[in-house]
Amino acid sequence: MKIPSWQQARELLDRFGVPEHIRAHCEKVARVALFLGEALNRSGESLRLDLLAAAGLLHDLTKHESLVTGENHAFTAANRLYELGYPEVAAIVKEHIFLKPRPPSSPIDEAEVIYYADKRVMHDRIVSLKERFADLLARYGKTEESRQRIKVQEEASLKLERRIFSRLPFGPEEVAKLEKD
Repeated sequence: MKIPSWQQARELLDRFGVPEHIRAHCEKVARVALFLGEALNRSGESLRLDLLAAAGLLHDLTKHESLVTGENHAFTAANRLYELGYPEVAAIVKEHIFLKPRPPSSPIDEAEVIYYADKRVMHDRIVSLKERFADLLARYGKTEESRQRIKVQEEASLKLERRIFSRLPFGPEEVAKLEKD
């Protein structure tokens, strides 16, 4: 299966007119995902770094369009990536908003890393899950249903954070240090 390189992914962002502020977010998500992927691999996991980079860069490929259409940008981006011949990247991108639960003892996979990295990047800044979900609640929690959905996502993200960092020799606060690099 072919995976787009960093340069090819950036060219796709250009081709589909992704605005600069969304590109900055995507690049930061890719950096967080690669940092975690490398650390997890040193701890015995088997993550594909090329897949993490591509999915991180392309996860919001259609977000700017969805702000107008109201469509789920995880699905529209995944569909576009399937059409372009990147099914492995598409499968990860499809789960970056709502992650399917995995058994607690299963290996960490690329979709989990991208989901988590996306939740740690607010706009183009690395933040804690608490800060990120407070922002999501303020921006998108307009109804009781949407607030409930955000709370469920926050709980799932905290659970995933514990699962990821139980396999690493450092805690979530290390991710924030990437902001200074």
